[in-house]
Amino acid sequence: MAARPEEADKLLAVTPDRFVAERKALTKKLREEGRRDEADAVAALKKPSAVVLAANRAARDRPKAARAAADAAVAVREAQVAGDADAFGEALGALEDALDLLAQVALAHLATEGRATATDAMRRRLRDLLRNAAADDEAREQLARGALSDELEVTGFSAYAGLDALPKPKAKGKARADEAEGPSRAEQQRARRRERRKELRAELATAEKELRAATAAARAVERDLKRAEKSVASLRKKLDDLSD
Repeated sequence: MAARPEEADKLLAVTPDRFVAERKALTKKLREEGRRDEADAVAALKKPSAVVLAANRAARDRPKAARAAADAAVAVREAQVAGDADAFGEALGALEDALDLLAQVALAHLATEGRATATDAMRRRLRDLLRNAAADDEAREQLARGALSDELEVTGFSAYAGLDALPKPKAKGKARADEAEGPSRAEQQRARRRERRKELRAELATAEKELRAATAAARAVERDLKRAEKSVASLRKKLDDLSD
Protein backbone atom coordinates (compact mmCIF):
# COMPACT_ATOMS: atom_id res chain seq x y z
CA MET A 1 0.00 0.00 0.00
CA ALA A 2 1.21 3.50 -0.83
CA ALA A 3 2.41 5.85 1.87
CA ARG A 4 -0.22 8.03 3.49
CA PRO A 5 -0.56 11.32 1.57
CA GLU A 6 0.03 14.64 3.33
CA GLU A 7 -3.64 15.56 2.88
CA ALA A 8 -4.53 12.80 5.32
CA ASP A 9 -2.69 14.45 8.22
CA LYS A 10 -5.62 16.73 9.02
CA LEU A 11 -7.92 13.71 9.42
CA LEU A 12 -5.98 12.68 12.49
CA ALA A 13 -6.87 15.88 14.33
CA VAL A 14 -10.57 16.29 13.45
CA THR A 15 -13.31 15.61 15.98
CA PRO A 16 -14.48 11.97 16.13
CA ASP A 17 -17.93 12.82 14.76
CA ARG A 18 -16.38 14.32 11.60
CA PHE A 19 -13.70 11.68 10.98
CA VAL A 20 -15.68 9.19 8.88
CA ALA A 21 -17.26 11.83 6.65
CA GLU A 22 -13.96 13.63 6.02
CA ARG A 23 -12.12 10.37 5.39
CA LYS A 24 -14.77 9.39 2.84
CA ALA A 25 -14.56 12.79 1.15
CA LEU A 26 -10.75 12.69 0.90
CA THR A 27 -10.78 9.10 -0.37
CA LYS A 28 -13.24 10.09 -3.10
CA LYS A 29 -11.13 13.11 -4.05
CA LEU A 30 -7.96 11.04 -4.36
CA ARG A 31 -9.71 8.41 -6.49
CA GLU A 32 -11.05 11.10 -8.80
CA GLU A 33 -7.48 12.40 -9.19
CA GLY A 34 -6.28 8.92 -10.13
CA ARG A 35 -4.31 8.45 -6.90
CA ARG A 36 -5.82 5.06 -6.14
CA ASP A 37 -3.05 3.69 -3.92
CA GLU A 38 -3.11 6.81 -1.74
CA ALA A 39 -6.90 6.64 -1.66
CA ASP A 40 -6.66 3.06 -0.38
CA ALA A 41 -4.21 4.20 2.32
CA VAL A 42 -6.64 6.90 3.46
CA ALA A 43 -9.60 4.53 3.38
CA ALA A 44 -7.68 2.17 5.67
CA LEU A 45 -7.10 4.86 8.30
CA LYS A 46 -8.85 4.16 11.58
CA LYS A 47 -10.34 6.80 13.83
CA PRO A 48 -7.59 7.76 16.31
CA SER A 49 -8.12 7.02 19.98
CA ALA A 50 -8.89 9.87 22.37
CA VAL A 51 -5.26 9.84 23.55
CA VAL A 52 -3.82 9.99 20.02
CA LEU A 53 -6.27 12.73 19.03
CA ALA A 54 -5.31 14.79 22.10
CA ALA A 55 -1.60 14.38 21.33
CA ASN A 56 -2.12 15.46 17.71
CA ARG A 57 -4.12 18.50 18.70
CA ALA A 58 -1.51 19.47 21.28
CA ALA A 59 1.25 19.23 18.65
CA ARG A 60 -0.77 21.39 16.27
CA ASP A 61 -1.53 23.93 19.00
CA ARG A 62 2.11 24.09 20.05
CA PRO A 63 4.15 23.31 16.91
CA LYS A 64 7.33 24.80 18.38
CA ALA A 65 7.18 22.40 21.33
CA ALA A 66 6.45 19.46 19.01
CA ARG A 67 9.43 20.31 16.80
CA ALA A 68 11.61 20.94 19.88
CA ALA A 69 10.72 17.48 21.18
CA ALA A 70 11.61 15.85 17.87
CA ASP A 71 14.92 17.70 17.60
CA ALA A 72 15.84 17.05 21.24
CA ALA A 73 15.16 13.33 20.86
CA VAL A 74 17.65 13.18 18.00
CA ALA A 75 20.17 15.17 20.06
CA VAL A 76 19.77 12.76 22.99
CA ARG A 77 20.60 9.79 20.79
CA GLU A 78 23.58 11.53 19.16
CA ALA A 79 24.98 12.69 22.49
CA GLN A 80 24.79 9.23 23.98
CA VAL A 81 26.51 7.66 20.99
CA ALA A 82 29.22 10.33 21.20
CA GLY A 83 29.61 9.79 24.97
CA ASP A 84 29.06 13.51 25.65
CA ALA A 85 27.57 13.66 29.16
CA ASP A 86 26.94 17.41 29.15
CA ALA A 87 25.23 17.42 25.75
CA PHE A 88 23.24 14.34 26.75
CA GLY A 89 21.93 15.97 29.92
CA GLU A 90 21.04 19.19 28.12
CA ALA A 91 19.23 17.39 25.29
CA LEU A 92 17.37 15.10 27.69
CA GLY A 93 16.25 18.09 29.74
CA ALA A 94 15.02 19.89 26.62
CA LEU A 95 13.16 16.78 25.53
CA GLU A 96 11.43 16.36 28.89
CA ASP A 97 10.44 20.04 28.95
CA ALA A 98 8.92 19.88 25.47
CA LEU A 99 7.09 16.61 26.14
CA ASP A 100 5.77 17.95 29.44
CA LEU A 101 4.26 20.98 27.68
CA LEU A 102 2.67 18.78 25.00
CA ALA A 103 1.28 16.47 27.68
CA GLN A 104 -0.29 19.36 29.60
CA VAL A 105 -1.94 20.78 26.48
CA ALA A 106 -3.11 17.30 25.44
CA LEU A 107 -4.67 16.72 28.87
CA ALA A 108 -6.53 19.99 28.50
CA HIS A 109 -7.89 18.76 25.17
CA LEU A 110 -9.05 15.54 26.80
CA ALA A 111 -11.00 17.64 29.30
CA THR A 112 -12.86 19.42 26.49
CA GLU A 113 -13.93 16.08 25.05
CA GLY A 114 -16.27 15.46 27.96
CA ARG A 115 -13.68 14.24 30.46
CA ALA A 116 -13.58 16.44 33.54
CA THR A 117 -10.29 14.83 34.52
CA ALA A 118 -8.17 12.26 32.74
CA THR A 119 -7.71 8.96 34.56
CA ASP A 120 -4.26 7.91 35.75
CA ALA A 121 -4.28 5.20 33.08
CA MET A 122 -5.02 7.76 30.38
CA ARG A 123 -2.26 10.05 31.64
CA ARG A 124 0.21 7.16 31.47
CA ARG A 125 -0.94 6.24 27.96
CA LEU A 126 -0.50 9.82 26.85
CA ARG A 127 2.99 10.20 28.27
CA ASP A 128 4.02 6.79 26.94
CA LEU A 129 2.72 7.77 23.50
CA LEU A 130 4.69 11.02 23.45
CA ARG A 131 7.92 9.38 24.64
CA ASN A 132 7.57 6.43 22.26
CA ALA A 133 6.82 8.74 19.34
CA ALA A 134 9.92 10.78 20.13
CA ALA A 135 12.00 7.60 20.04
CA ASP A 136 10.83 6.32 16.66
CA ASP A 137 12.20 7.94 13.50
CA GLU A 138 8.92 7.87 11.54
CA ALA A 139 6.60 8.59 14.47
CA ARG A 140 8.83 11.47 15.60
CA GLU A 141 8.11 13.37 12.40
CA GLN A 142 4.42 12.48 12.65
CA LEU A 143 4.40 13.96 16.15
CA ALA A 144 6.04 17.14 14.87
CA ARG A 145 3.21 17.45 12.30
CA GLY A 146 0.45 16.45 14.72
CA ALA A 147 -0.34 13.39 12.61
CA LEU A 148 0.09 10.30 14.79
CA SER A 149 -2.30 7.47 13.96
CA ASP A 150 -1.68 4.84 16.65
CA GLU A 151 -0.53 4.40 20.24
CA LEU A 152 2.70 2.80 19.15
CA GLU A 153 4.94 0.78 21.42
CA VAL A 154 8.69 1.04 21.03
CA THR A 155 11.52 0.16 23.34
CA GLY A 156 14.20 2.19 21.64
CA PHE A 157 13.69 5.28 23.75
CA SER A 158 13.92 3.50 27.07
CA ALA A 159 16.97 1.74 25.72
CA TYR A 160 18.95 4.99 25.65
CA ALA A 161 17.03 7.77 27.44
CA GLY A 162 17.42 6.23 30.84
CA LEU A 163 21.17 5.70 30.53
CA ASP A 164 23.96 8.09 31.36
CA ALA A 165 26.22 9.21 28.59
CA LEU A 166 29.83 8.22 29.02
CA PRO A 167 31.75 11.28 30.23
CA LYS A 168 34.86 12.25 28.36
CA PRO A 169 37.93 12.70 30.56
CA LYS A 170 39.16 16.25 31.06
CA ALA A 171 42.75 17.22 31.65
CA LYS A 172 43.45 18.59 35.13
CA GLY A 173 45.04 21.73 33.79
CA LYS A 174 42.07 22.47 31.54
CA ALA A 175 39.65 21.84 34.40
CA ARG A 176 41.43 24.46 36.55
CA ALA A 177 41.42 26.91 33.63
CA ASP A 178 37.68 26.40 33.12
CA GLU A 179 37.01 27.11 36.78
CA ALA A 180 38.97 30.35 36.58
CA GLU A 181 37.20 31.51 33.43
CA GLY A 182 33.70 31.52 34.91
CA PRO A 183 30.52 29.39 34.88
CA SER A 184 31.03 25.84 33.74
CA ARG A 185 29.30 24.41 30.71
CA ALA A 186 26.95 22.47 32.98
CA GLU A 187 25.98 25.66 34.83
CA GLN A 188 25.34 27.44 31.55
CA GLN A 189 23.18 24.55 30.41
CA ARG A 190 21.17 24.65 33.63
CA ALA A 191 20.64 28.38 33.16
CA ARG A 192 19.41 27.79 29.60
CA ARG A 193 17.08 25.07 30.84
CA ARG A 194 15.65 27.39 33.49
CA GLU A 195 15.02 30.02 30.83
CA ARG A 196 13.44 27.45 28.51
CA ARG A 197 11.17 26.19 31.28
CA LYS A 198 10.10 29.78 31.90
CA GLU A 199 9.24 30.20 28.22
CA LEU A 200 7.34 26.91 28.12
CA ARG A 201 5.34 27.80 31.24
CA ALA A 202 4.37 31.10 29.60
CA GLU A 203 3.28 29.23 26.45
CA LEU A 204 1.30 26.78 28.54
CA ALA A 205 -0.46 29.58 30.42
CA THR A 206 -1.43 31.17 27.09
CA ALA A 207 -2.65 27.83 25.71
CA GLU A 208 -4.75 27.16 28.79
CA LYS A 209 -6.28 30.65 28.61
CA GLU A 210 -7.14 30.16 24.93
CA LEU A 211 -8.59 26.75 25.65
CA ARG A 212 -10.80 28.08 28.47
CA ALA A 213 -12.08 30.83 26.19
CA ALA A 214 -12.78 28.37 23.36
CA THR A 215 -14.53 25.98 25.73
CA ALA A 216 -16.72 28.77 27.12
CA ALA A 217 -17.61 29.90 23.59
CA ALA A 218 -18.47 26.33 22.55
CA ARG A 219 -20.74 25.90 25.55
CA ALA A 220 -22.47 29.20 24.82
CA VAL A 221 -23.11 28.09 21.23
CA GLU A 222 -24.47 24.78 22.52
CA ARG A 223 -26.88 26.61 24.85
CA ASP A 224 -28.04 28.88 22.01
CA LEU A 225 -28.55 25.84 19.80
CA LYS A 226 -30.71 24.12 22.41
CA ARG A 227 -32.81 27.26 22.89
CA ALA A 228 -33.26 27.60 19.14
CA GLU A 229 -34.29 23.94 18.81
CA LYS A 230 -36.85 24.34 21.59
CA SER A 231 -38.19 27.50 19.97
CA VAL A 232 -38.53 25.79 16.58
CA ALA A 233 -40.24 22.78 18.15
CA SER A 234 -42.65 25.03 20.06
CA LEU A 235 -43.55 27.08 16.98
CA ARG A 236 -44.10 23.93 14.91
CA LYS A 237 -46.41 22.55 17.57
CA LYS A 238 -48.41 25.79 17.66
CA LEU A 239 -48.66 25.74 13.87
CA ASP A 240 -49.80 22.12 13.92
CA ASP A 241 -52.44 22.95 16.56
CA LEU A 242 -53.86 25.73 14.39
CA SER A 243 -53.95 23.43 11.39
CA ASP A 244 -56.30 21.09 13.25
